[in-house]
Amino acid sequence: MKIKDIDKSKLVFVHEEDDVIVDELFESKEVGYYKDSWNRFKSNRASFTAFIIICIMMFFVIFGPYMKRYDLPQRSHTDALRFKYLPPKIPGLEKLGIFDGSKTITVGKRYLNLIANSEYGEGIILSGMPQELIDDVNHPDYANVSNLTVKVDYYKYTNFSQSYVPEDYFSKIDDPDALAGVIRTINSKTYEEYLRKGYILDVINIRSERVMKQAPAGILVDGTMYYEYEEIQYTYDVRFDAFMAGLQKTPDQTYFWFGTTSRGNDLFTEIWKGARISLIMAISVLIVNSTIGLILGAIAGYYGGLVDLIFDRFVEVISSIPFLPVLTLLTLRYGTATWVVVLAFTLTGWVSMYRTGRMQFYRFKNREYALAAKTLGASDRRIMFKHIFPNTLGLIITGMALSIPAFVFTEASYSFLGIIRYSNATSVGMLIQEGQVEMQNHPHLLLYPSLYIAILMIAFNLFGNGLRDAFNPSLRGAE
Repeated sequence: MKIKDIDKSKLVFVHEEDDVIVDELFESKEVGYYKDSWNRFKSNRASFTAFIIICIMMFFVIFGPYMKRYDLPQRSHTDALRFKYLPPKIPGLEKLGIFDGSKTITVGKRYLNLIANSEYGEGIILSGMPQELIDDVNHPDYANVSNLTVKVDYYKYTNFSQSYVPEDYFSKIDDPDALAGVIRTINSKTYEEYLRKGYILDVINIRSERVMKQAPAGILVDGTMYYEYEEIQYTYDVRFDAFMAGLQKTPDQTYFWFGTTSRGNDLFTEIWKGARISLIMAISVLIVNSTIGLILGAIAGYYGGLVDLIFDRFVEVISSIPFLPVLTLLTLRYGTATWVVVLAFTLTGWVSMYRTGRMQFYRFKNREYALAAKTLGASDRRIMFKHIFPNTLGLIITGMALSIPAFVFTEASYSFLGIIRYSNATSVGMLIQEGQVEMQNHPHLLLYPSLYIAILMIAFNLFGNGLRDAFNPSLRGAE
């Protein structure tokens, strides 16, 4: 059919003549660069999960050392040693047969017989002790057996060995597996405190000693005059409840979630204290390295030419200095204070951030938007930090995120090797080194610090990868 054959009466307007046609409003909201980056980051499940894990770890780093109040080592190092190597014990889970404070140990059969037949030994031996040896330690079927491997409640076992062993037990037998030193010598003040609180189990001996003392008698013109007097001082040889005296709790009420170290410290608290020190130093190193590296890298990459040449030669000299000799020399000269370790990591650590900044600014300085801004009269400072820097942000933030676990892992490695040894602090690397020595007998000392390092490394790597994709301008608007 030709157009001229169409009946014109059938051609009518869709709208009336008085109708006004307007464009419909676009309902969606404008999405900015950072909002779009956050949306892309959330859609990456692995990276977002890693971010949540990092937030949880940061919570424990901040509040973990205060969640388990355990100030015994500061009060008495000797008291703390009574609680060394205790296995993990967690409320609730102990009823399921896991993390219940039990441990399999090898002990002399005579000592086990003493525990089994003591009124204070109930519930200590969980399994592995034959009834024949409980009834008769000299049973003929076990005449050639001196030691037995049994499962015990190690909290109760420790308290029994430190508190309830009869005073003459160690003097009558020769048992190298038995724990000695139960009888303690204390002064009058401690004796009165322990007696008042009900910690004293038995008084073995009381000794008195006459001591001559001096006290001020008055003030003369030429000085102070003293007179002497005699005082009787008492010392007590006693046995007392180790858990009650040290922790104000019984073994059934005592929980160390990750166990205790060789010094009797709570491993849960020690890990987060060490993590706090490592992360504080990591953030300090990151701030210094990023500030120096990015400023120098931005100047060299943007201006190029002679400036870039001079900076590159300087960086080549700095980067050629090996890190280990620098760290070793600084620690030998100034010790292993935290500022020394931070200084060692920042002397050459800023080079990688310099190279990243230089590469990115050199890459973007001749892009159309940068040239347009320069044509319109924008200053170099505005072009660098308003137009170029946001486009380099993705790679820079990724590098920052990955530098934190890199520092933690490196610091832990050198602490493990003994190159970094803090005198007044604990690091995770030192805990791992201690756990490696005792891993056969006390595996929890190695397990938990190693898990912390492993989880931190994996989480930060996934987090950094997610940030790299989220801040990539070429993926803007992509789902």
